[in-house]
Amino acid sequence: MLTIICGEDQITARRFLLSMKDSYKNKGYSLQNVAANDLTEVYKNSSGVVDLFGQKTVYFVDSLSKQYKGRVKTPYKRTVEAIAEDKNIYLIDWEAGKSGYELSTLKRLADSFQEYKPTKNVFQLLDSCYPSNLRNFLSTLNVVLNTQEQMFVYTLLTRHVKKLIMAGDGHFDSKTAPWQKSKLQSQSRLWKLKNIIGFYEGLIKIDISTKSGSGTFDIRDSIEILACYYLK
Repeated sequence: MLTIICGEDQITARRFLLSMKDSYKNKGYSLQNVAANDLTEVYKNSSGVVDLFGQKTVYFVDSLSKQYKGRVKTPYKRTVEAIAEDKNIYLIDWEAGKSGYELSTLKRLADSFQEYKPTKNVFQLLDSCYPSNLRNFLSTLNVVLNTQEQMFVYTLLTRHVKKLIMAGDGHFDSKTAPWQKSKLQSQSRLWKLKNIIGFYEGLIKIDISTKSGSGTFDIRDSIEILACYYLK
């Protein structure tokens, strides 16, 4: 049996992963972390088998998708598919930051597919990030941070601003849909190049100060201060 936990809202997804570990542990299961490369041995040795204490084992693995890809039916892919069909094996795959769209090939194998997406308000926040829109941006930021972790919001905002800078030069990553390209270009045109670069550099400094513990303000206050300078 295969369970996949994924989504751009990594914080909420990881909470769910930890809650699953606690749940299985409380039910008396043995928990074991395994590398994706070791799944062949897991399949050979664990189907329907309990340990010396009579416990069933739940296996946790990171990023099956890195190897389960392409059209060729490799031995690795056959092993993953066999595990997914075996009701006596419990395999939980953690796909950090991956969307359901990115995992569409692997998704069809899963008994349970848990995807955690950003809330609608987060996207509204990203769309409101442009000059002369300070009040709307701060208001939306306040709403978003009532339900979302500061670091998660910061990460999405930083990625978005980087995409806006790239869009200004007509560059997009391979996963950007046509409608998103048009939207990014429209928002990018609302910025002066030197200002959006300054805003992005300010966001990077927030990350550095947060990780080093040298900042005076938390992430929320830092974003608000930066916005007051660039979005006024």
